[in-house]
Amino acid sequence: MLSTVGGNYRVFTKGETVNASLRGRMKRGERMRVLVGDDVLLHEHRDGSVTIEEITERRNVLKRRTPGKARRTREVAANVDQVIVVGAGDRPAWDPHLMDRFLVVAEANHLPATVVVNKADLTPDAESLGDAYRAAGYDVLVTSVPNASGIESLRRHLAGNVSLLTGATGVGKSTLLNAVQPGLSLRTAEVSRRSGAGRHTTTAAEMYPLNDGGFVVDTPGLRNIGLWGLDPLELGAAFPEFASWAPSCRFDNCRHVEEPGCAVSDAAAQGKISQTRLDSYRKLLEESVQAARHWE
Repeated sequence: MLSTVGGNYRVFTKGETVNASLRGRMKRGERMRVLVGDDVLLHEHRDGSVTIEEITERRNVLKRRTPGKARRTREVAANVDQVIVVGAGDRPAWDPHLMDRFLVVAEANHLPATVVVNKADLTPDAESLGDAYRAAGYDVLVTSVPNASGIESLRRHLAGNVSLLTGATGVGKSTLLNAVQPGLSLRTAEVSRRSGAGRHTTTAAEMYPLNDGGFVVDTPGLRNIGLWGLDPLELGAAFPEFASWAPSCRFDNCRHVEEPGCAVSDAAAQGKISQTRLDSYRKLLEESVQAARHWE
């Protein structure tokens, strides 16, 4: 399923896009919401109309917790192979803590993630912005649409996969997709020069078939993102670079905050892992602990 607006569903089948509606029995009672990325069974009626009869078994569902104190989650897409987290070197300014939030969502959903440093033409040190993520084991792509750099690498990375593209508002996701697949003509907008904040151009998740095979899900830009509800004690596992050091901590239940003998803290102090990433972890841990108390 490519997208939904109201009661109309756009479905890719046999190399073309068709419009469909839900079968009456699927509208009644409790049912799974049809998500972008769902594989569905269709029925074509004599009058030419098409209905969705059934959602087939999902391989996975990517979820995130909505911002705020309420214990609510939002299903974003189904059957995703990988998450592509896009940040801008500038306009809006690079925000490592927000990038880390998106990566934690991918890790919590057990999906491989790739980091894209976009708008490299605006940032002399664009390459170095990805260093902490390379050290953590993530693939990092550096892209610039005006300079046409990194676009072919991104195209190869997307080919043959169902990829979810996410990131903050204004980082250039739609512009990147237009460059990867000319003719896609997704709507784009300039970042506000006064505030440096991005403007929403994608209003709902939508999936597009790619000429090189595979699909890409473009998601609405976010200025903030609620942490997917991980147990605070499990949050460290969402930072893969901690895995080499955590077993050497003095305490088995070390939170990597102020405990004596914390090998993760020592590794950051020695420059062996990113201090910025550790700071992100600690901010998310505090948020997670507060949320857990609120939900008790």
